[in-house]
Amino acid sequence: MGYEYIVVMLAAALAGIGTGLVGLSAATAMVPLLIVLCPTFGGEHGAYMATAIALASDILGSGVTTGVYAKNKKIDLKHGWLIATCIIGMCTVGSIVAYFTHQSILGGFSLFLCVAIGIRFLVKPDSKERPEKDGKVKLTFKEIAVSLFFGLTIGFGTGFFGSGGGMMMLIVFTAILGYDRKTAVGTSTFIMTFTALIASVCHILIEPTIILECWDFLLIAVVIATLFSIISAKFANKANGKIVGYVTGAILLVLGLSMIIINNLEKIN
Repeated sequence: MGYEYIVVMLAAALAGIGTGLVGLSAATAMVPLLIVLCPTFGGEHGAYMATAIALASDILGSGVTTGVYAKNKKIDLKHGWLIATCIIGMCTVGSIVAYFTHQSILGGFSLFLCVAIGIRFLVKPDSKERPEKDGKVKLTFKEIAVSLFFGLTIGFGTGFFGSGGGMMMLIVFTAILGYDRKTAVGTSTFIMTFTALIASVCHILIEPTIILECWDFLLIAVVIATLFSIISAKFANKANGKIVGYVTGAILLVLGLSMIIINNLEKIN
């Protein structure tokens, strides 16, 4: 249907904005819109296919966002290499398990996560900066434990749900590893470039229908998400952190609540 292309374009634009502004996974904004408004993604594996398209959009979206933040010297893996390794490794496992999970669980979680992250940004729009590390690259016991725990869980969640990884990495990098917001976003999008690549390839290999039947949606999503990622990343590196947080929170909260309402109205009717 023609209107589905409009929905895909809108979803991809919102996904790109979220990635560039605060390093959100593309699926956070894209999946709820696709599964609720597009009949194509309402079938037996609809949510799984929508997640695959969002992950594919994340590859270039996160990649170009990483480039913008790298240009501004806002990527630091000295204390984040362990969590990065765990996340990248576990996303494959999550992708495989997701295929055998009931689609209502994947879809419902995506809607909930969209609202929850929106509220989080409205309540706490920016992360406080902690004192910079003293130049030593040796991880402390706390950092190792935190990196292993969150790396494994975030990695699995990224592959399983396709969303939430960017938000969780942002929290871990700022609250525990001591990164400022911009460095946290730059580092998380660097990691997401690889997790999105691995998870999307796994999804497509497991469900080839994504390429055979939805190649046009996939192409549109990748192009638009990448374009808006570049624009929003450049804006985020110049704008006040609180403004970025409030804008992101408002968009996600309105989007999530709207999709939940629409979804429930369709079930009632």
